[in-house]
Amino acid sequence: MGAMIRLQNTFLFAVIFALLSGCEAPRFDAGNLCSIYQARPEWAVATAAAEERWGVPQEMMMAVMRHESNFDGEAQAPRKRYLGVIPGGRLSSAYGYAQALDATWEEYQQRTGSPDAERDEFADAIDFVGWYLNRARRSLQIGRQDGYHLYLIYHEGHRGFLRKDYEKNPRLMAVAKRVDETRRRYRGQLRKCGPEEKKPKREKRFSLKINEGKLEGD
Repeated sequence: MGAMIRLQNTFLFAVIFALLSGCEAPRFDAGNLCSIYQARPEWAVATAAAEERWGVPQEMMMAVMRHESNFDGEAQAPRKRYLGVIPGGRLSSAYGYAQALDATWEEYQQRTGSPDAERDEFADAIDFVGWYLNRARRSLQIGRQDGYHLYLIYHEGHRGFLRKDYEKNPRLMAVAKRVDETRRRYRGQLRKCGPEEKKPKREKRFSLKINEGKLEGD
């Protein structure tokens, strides 16, 4: 009887484990854009749409998101620490995939006519990143592939960037360099796993040999 109960419990545990495993989000290598897109094809679609809408390369947007939240839709700013141990309030209102601040997100919603956009929805967050980087690129004349400076603007805001506040923060400048390195790596990976460019179909041409006005074989 005891053996039967143990067997039933084992079976029940296995079923519960299988169900919970099935609810888990697909795992991927955050350092490999091909792995990300393979696990989350809907992200590939959303990122391509944001790229088309805002003109910012998708590897740039994904590199920013990689180093802002590590693709965690519920990521929040770290808490203050009193005496190095006691947790306090959050350092900022940054939240979601893009780590957007409350005020900046509200501005995005208003300017793009997206009142229902949510920071923990990937499609909304990647569109926000594209919107913000495009605005920064155009207003400050930064190149689309300049991952270092684009990230600094993203993190510090336009005014903070113009004041060069980042020069007082070596850690932030180091992160900006890593963002650009990730952008370059993603770009190389995208060439291997991205959609192939549609090539024009060649017209089939048939050559007929003529022998004294007649087809060969006639």
